[in-house]
Amino acid sequence: MSSSSRVFDIDAGLLDDELLSGQLRLLVGLVGGGRPRNAQTPAPRGWQGHEDALALRLNQVLEEVILRGGATPGRVSVTEESVIWPVPDPADLKDQLDKVRERAQGGLTGRIRMPRNDHELWATYKYSVLARNYRAYQSFGQRVAARSIAVDELWLSMVSASRVAPLPGGMRNALQHMWGYVSGFSTMSPQTEDLVGLAGEIQRLAVAHEVSYLLNSTALGELRAWL
Repeated sequence: MSSSSRVFDIDAGLLDDELLSGQLRLLVGLVGGGRPRNAQTPAPRGWQGHEDALALRLNQVLEEVILRGGATPGRVSVTEESVIWPVPDPADLKDQLDKVRERAQGGLTGRIRMPRNDHELWATYKYSVLARNYRAYQSFGQRVAARSIAVDELWLSMVSASRVAPLPGGMRNALQHMWGYVSGFSTMSPQTEDLVGLAGEIQRLAVAHEVSYLLNSTALGELRAWL
């Protein structure tokens, strides 16, 4: 499948600027107000019946573009019901990763460097997992430390975990962990600030002070799409 017609499963932060712009054009063409634009623009293979997921994916891409300083159209509305995502295809996910790695070798890189091993992959997604489920966060951390999970399985698990809607308590827990990397640059109280303001301040400070660990975290971008 060509990059121009593929909806990527991996986090938008891993896409270089050209791929990210392509995703934005594709998703804007597929989604309008949270609904399919028209019958002449069918959802890509595997995404039929998952229009709400396409709308949320568009919002995630929009947040990544904004994080990189780009201009975007406004967010689209997403159903208040649970969003049902398509099941990730392992072969397609591998192809996506190969594509991004190949482009990175040519100098085209995203905000997040492509993880080279299971430990780097876990570090990239860990706060996205923490925002969803603390026990899963502990379990995956232990499995990665023990080298008891294959990297291909870990990729699938990370993609699946980041599609779960985070609850406010989990979101605040993850943001407070991230706050530790930028707290020295701000007088804001992470306990009392609303989630939108806290997430925005973390983004602003991470970019302004080039906080590498956060800049290589999926949570820095994708969590804003759920707020």
